[in-house]
Amino acid sequence: MSIEITSHGVGIRIIQTGEKEIAEIRLHGKLTHEDYEVMIPVIERAIEAAAGKELDLLVDMREFDGWTWEAALDDMRFGLKIRNAFDRMAIVGNKKWEELSTKLMDHLSRGEMRFFTDYDEALGWIAGA
Repeated sequence: MSIEITSHGVGIRIIQTGEKEIAEIRLHGKLTHEDYEVMIPVIERAIEAAAGKELDLLVDMREFDGWTWEAALDDMRFGLKIRNAFDRMAIVGNKKWEELSTKLMDHLSRGEMRFFTDYDEALGWIAGA
């Protein structure tokens, strides 16, 4: 007998640095629609609370394994909805498609978006701006 344990989810923290706030999202495993039901309201509240301040986004995808079909649709809809809410967006990952997606979304967003393979480098770029 074998037991298969799947682990997935989203970790969110808000880093406040004076007049600037950084929303950090860590993606783990294969995300589901239920993960987005938790994440979306938290990010929406962060965007509302940061009104009048600079708001940046740091997404850590190093442990991300993809989406269920419904979660992929959630991600696309929500990403398009909030793409202009951030001044800078740093995406940390280790897959070529993540880098290519970041470059594509950079052209569709008001803020500047960059891809990093190193978390500390990404955090330094976001925090130093």
